[in-house]
Amino acid sequence: MDPVSGATFDENNQHELKPVAVTRWTAQLADAAVEQAFVASRFRDERRRVVVLMGFIAAAGALIVLGRFIAHLGGHGPLSSLLPPVVPVMIAALGLCVILRARSSRTLEVSLLCVGVVVVAFRFTVMTVQPTMAVNWLPLMVTSIFVIYLYLPVRLTVAVLFATFYSAVATVWWLTLSGDVLTPEHTYFGLLWLLLANGLGFAAANALQRGQRIQYAQKLVMQQLLATDSLTGIANRRNFDTALDREWRRCRRSGQPLSLLMIDVDHFKAYNDRFGHQRGDECLRRVARALTDCVGRPADLVARYGGEEFVCLLPEVGRRGAAKMARRMAAAIARIDIAHPDSPLGGRLTVSIGVATVAEIGGEPEMLLEFADKLLYAAKRDGRDRIVDGETAAGLRVVRAA
Repeated sequence: MDPVSGATFDENNQHELKPVAVTRWTAQLADAAVEQAFVASRFRDERRRVVVLMGFIAAAGALIVLGRFIAHLGGHGPLSSLLPPVVPVMIAALGLCVILRARSSRTLEVSLLCVGVVVVAFRFTVMTVQPTMAVNWLPLMVTSIFVIYLYLPVRLTVAVLFATFYSAVATVWWLTLSGDVLTPEHTYFGLLWLLLANGLGFAAANALQRGQRIQYAQKLVMQQLLATDSLTGIANRRNFDTALDREWRRCRRSGQPLSLLMIDVDHFKAYNDRFGHQRGDECLRRVARALTDCVGRPADLVARYGGEEFVCLLPEVGRRGAAKMARRMAAAIARIDIAHPDSPLGGRLTVSIGVATVAEIGGEPEMLLEFADKLLYAAKRDGRDRIVDGETAAGLRVVRAA
């Protein structure tokens, strides 16, 4: 796994995760699902940032209106001078209403582009009606381009397209309105500054968005490292505890059963003593792979509980389905056919499984763990290489050996 580019992460994913690169020019995570998750994770903060921008525009327009109104009262300006700054306030207020209704990053992006087009049209209309404002063309364009690249929460490709559109319209408008009075030198430096603003804006936005995504990918790697057992590569105890608490609450809300398999490798100490810790570690890795190959649903979780013990969490699975899964796992261990000469159970590696199901969830998830542990102890007490399943519901426990 590449710690710089990052990796996808799913707590319930039992397979090796692939590296996720950040594209160089479009500044997106190469894995579309991870990119979508990144965008969704930033939606609230980005919408809040746009609300602040709209609020700033509205406040600036309101202050200009106030200043011109005071000037009008003093006889220093016509009442019509209030109109240009009033319109930005109205556009910002309308933009706020639209943006606050956005419920996804894509909706927010489209809303921003629509508001941006309206702002561009209004700004150039005002400058056309009041040609004296054209002297502010260059600083206004450069500032607007940097706002598009660095402040608007849109994808880099969208920012490039919008900035290009804005620059083209601004240039055509500028040359059409002021071309007669512009010297070749003014035209050259105006176009040069516009080109530099786009180049620097793109470079800065590319670095910013790539950095944000690399940081997000690194966070995923850290989450995976914290949730993965270093020996077997499957979920660890920490991951399992989190999943058990989450699925316990979810199944309690939905009224669905929850099953837990506690699996112990029989006579593993004797295996370690005979073959050494390296062979023992390889044995545990093969057992982990065999167990994880048995589950297929996204919510099912196989984890290493500690030592030679494994657990399998099965949300919304009743007693019969859990017992069937236990038999499948026992058969999978038999198929990998690991020799264990010191085992009294036929010279091959076997497992004992306690299968606990809670049909009506109440109390704390520790009760399911305790029940599964007791069932596993019963399987080991009765000779190992067997399955003991049980169900608890409203204080009633039913146990059956298989």
